[in-house]
Amino acid sequence: MGGSMKGKGTVLEYGGASLGRIHKHSNDRKAMAYWLGFLKGVLASKNIENAEFAPLKVEAQNFLALLKDDDAKELIEDLAIWQNEPREIFEIVQDIVDIRSKEFQLESENDDINEMYGFCAGIACDNQITLEEVETLIRRLDSYPRVQQDSRIRNLRLSAQRAIADGRITQEESDDICDWITHLVGDSAFDTGLPTFGNTGVLHGALDDFRKITFDGQMFVLTGKFTLGPRKAVSGMIEERGGLTKKTVCKNTSYLAVAAEASRDWRQSHEGLKIMRAIELRDAGHGPELVHEYTLTQALTA
Repeated sequence: MGGSMKGKGTVLEYGGASLGRIHKHSNDRKAMAYWLGFLKGVLASKNIENAEFAPLKVEAQNFLALLKDDDAKELIEDLAIWQNEPREIFEIVQDIVDIRSKEFQLESENDDINEMYGFCAGIACDNQITLEEVETLIRRLDSYPRVQQDSRIRNLRLSAQRAIADGRITQEESDDICDWITHLVGDSAFDTGLPTFGNTGVLHGALDDFRKITFDGQMFVLTGKFTLGPRKAVSGMIEERGGLTKKTVCKNTSYLAVAAEASRDWRQSHEGLKIMRAIELRDAGHGPELVHEYTLTQALTA
């Protein structure tokens, strides 16, 4: 019998269908919190800009596929019908947020953080940040105590505070805030044409030169879903070159390798706990080098 629990002869495959079914409830909550946060971010400027139509459609298509969400389906249809009526789309999105926020209550720290990620993606989806969006962003960041420990959040908040000090937002300040949001949620849908939910974000300070990676006696931790192969196979390639692998991040970890594709089973939409732990350790002057899958692949195939 495939997909049975560990201890009965087989092991649940990481990223496989059986594990996905076990995590379905939490993954659905993660997606819904992010979706609502994204829509709230789009609404934060009190307008729908023309550049937000395409990102809205891309994200709605993604959440329709993930959640079979009727509101997402109707929004896609409305975006085609009202493509020259941004005010109409604003009211439609506002209605979705009002109704779904009553049905879906944020119940946990993970719900809060996933909504926060979605909100950041929403305000930056068109690569422009308005004064109203920055003011709302600061209030929202202050409402999530857990994220205050994250250096990226601190830098984002500092950038936002500097930007509104004179009561206006310049293009340079908008770009700076968008850059910090990219560190959290990855490139915007406006840039890539792809949905932002589940991105790994940009790892600030990650090694970009594969020649600086050494294997002999070094401890590696892997996270995410690797295109290079199953995680067990990637671990084997590292061990063949004299490296060691472990499942958890600690002060003795040499490298945290982050897959190009986020795991659907991470507790939070853009962060595995391993990434968060690695960032905390690095902020404290310890911890591993961060390595994107592409760089690790170069080192393994050199």
